[in-house]
Parts: sequence; C-alpha cells; structure tokens
Amino acid sequence: MNTWCLVAIRSFLVMILAVMVVGAPGVTGAEDGSAWQALVRSAACVKGPDVLLGEIADPVNDMALSQWKTLAQIKLWKASTHQGRPVTVARSKLKKVLHHYIGDLVDNLVLPSQLTVQTGGQVICQDELKERVVAFLTPRAKDLGGEVDFKNLQMPRHIFFPNHYDSLSISMRDDLKPGRNTLKLYGVTPDGKVLLRKSCVVFANVWKAVPVAAQPLNRFERLTRDKVSFQRVNLAYKRDVWDGTGGPWRMARTLGRGQPFTLSHLELVPLIEKGEHVHLMFRGKRVQLTIKAEALGEAGMGQQVLVRNLQSKKKVLATVIGDDTVLVR
Repeated sequence: MNTWCLVAIRSFLVMILAVMVVGAPGVTGAEDGSAWQALVRSAACVKGPDVLLGEIADPVNDMALSQWKTLAQIKLWKASTHQGRPVTVARSKLKKVLHHYIGDLVDNLVLPSQLTVQTGGQVICQDELKERVVAFLTPRAKDLGGEVDFKNLQMPRHIFFPNHYDSLSISMRDDLKPGRNTLKLYGVTPDGKVLLRKSCVVFANVWKAVPVAAQPLNRFERLTRDKVSFQRVNLAYKRDVWDGTGGPWRMARTLGRGQPFTLSHLELVPLIEKGEHVHLMFRGKRVQLTIKAEALGEAGMGQQVLVRNLQSKKKVLATVIGDDTVLVR
C-alpha cells in the first residue's frame, strides 16, 4: 500500500474517532455541568509514537470515568523521538496545541501551569516524592522521642528517569533534628551509577515534655527537684534544651517561671563554693593537721582556691582534693 493511501486511511480514522467522541453523550463543551472533565498532569511519560490523552490526564468526574476508555485513546501530538529527554510546555501554548487537536473539548480539561512530557522512562511526581520522603524520615524520627510531624517540604515538582529500571535513592548526611533538615535525592541505575542529584528540605516539628522552671530562678541558685516542672514544647523552636539528667546543677543565669532550661542556663556546682566551710589539711613529712577554713573562691577537683584559716584568719592557697577538703603541703 503506498504512502498516500496510508495517510488517507489515517486521516479517515482520526475523523471517525473525533465524530464518536464529540457525538457521545456528555462529551461536548464544559459549559454543560454534566460534561466530562479531566485533570492534565504537570508531568507525564508517554510511549509514543502519538501522545494519548490518557497518558497526560486523569478523569475527575463520573461522566469522565464512564467514558475514559474511549477518551483516553484520543491521539494528540506526535511524541518526541528523543527518548528520556523531558520537554516542558507552558499552559498558554499547551492550550493552543490541545485546541488544535481536540477543538473546544479543551475546555473540559483543567490545565496545569506547565506540562513536562518525556518519551519513555518514568516520572515520580511531587505527591509520591512526599510519600517517599516521609517514609524515609519516619523511622529516624523515633530517636527524637515525643510527637514528630513534617511540614514545609521543599522538593522538585517531579523527577524524571530515562529508564523504567532506574530508581530513587534518599539519604541524609546528618541525623534528623528538630527544625530544618536537608536531604539528598538521587536517580540511580541498577549498577549504582548516579544519574541525577536533587535536594529536598523538610521542617520537623518535635513536640516533647521538657524541664521548665517551676519558679523564677536567680544566678548561682542551686537546682533542686522542687524547682523543676515539665511542659510540652516544640523543640524546633527551642534548641539545646536540658534533658533533665546530670548535675548537680546551679543556675548560670536567671530564668523565668515556665521557661525551658537550656544548657546555657545551667552549670555544674563546683566541689568548693565561695563562702563554704571546708577542711584545710596541712601535710608535712612528719605531721598532718586539719583545721576549719572558709573558701574565698570556687574550684573543682585538682584546682587551687584561696581559703582563710578560721583560727588565725590567714589566707593560703590550697588544692581541692575532695568534696569539702583542700590541701596545703
């Protein structure tokens, strides 16, 4: 059969299909409330050689669902011959192209701001990307404790892969933390070759009961259980919150009632505090003497502190060797 005959037959079949579609009940203009309606995707992969309506759109009402087997087969423009290379068309141009092929039926379509089409391969759209990212993060959120939810996911609208057997890999350089987190999205071939790299940002809210001041606390005030209560806060906006362990602690700075303790609010209580009465031990080659003294400063184990002999009132520099003991050799 010669080329002219093939073209004629093809044109005749297209005309018959158009008549069937336009003549079908409800397959007319969108001005009729009962008309079929379909939503054109923002990204799609097609097989070719022609782009079919069913490859780029989905039915959104009962009328469309009942006729979708026929509607989905409507042929549009010629698919790109460049396999695995996405092509993007803006809404205004897309509407003109669709009108050229299906006329006023274009009014039955809800169009995206742009459509990206690729011949062959596969595409992962944003909704599926979100599902995969959340599935990746959920087990990692268990280490944070409390209640965790994710919001403000910033990611590509879609990711195209040249082939069906390519896959998506997700990774994080750091552990999941409250607040802003960055992830890496990779397109990978079966043999491990990286085809593409994309970034994704997600904000993690972490609601957890943390220690707060049960009363106003002043500088140098010792922290005891009666001065601590608990309150549920979002750790995404409260960093370096004390977890209630360690000590003994005292206040490094003032803190108001109901405010969470952060590590900057606390400091370890030194072994020797200023004004504390200590045992001052004199140790020589043949004699050892212990008397009462007053610490004139603060010091930890092995550090030196100035003390005053409570009997002679003399001041000496001694080394801390215990909880309430200093030594002079």
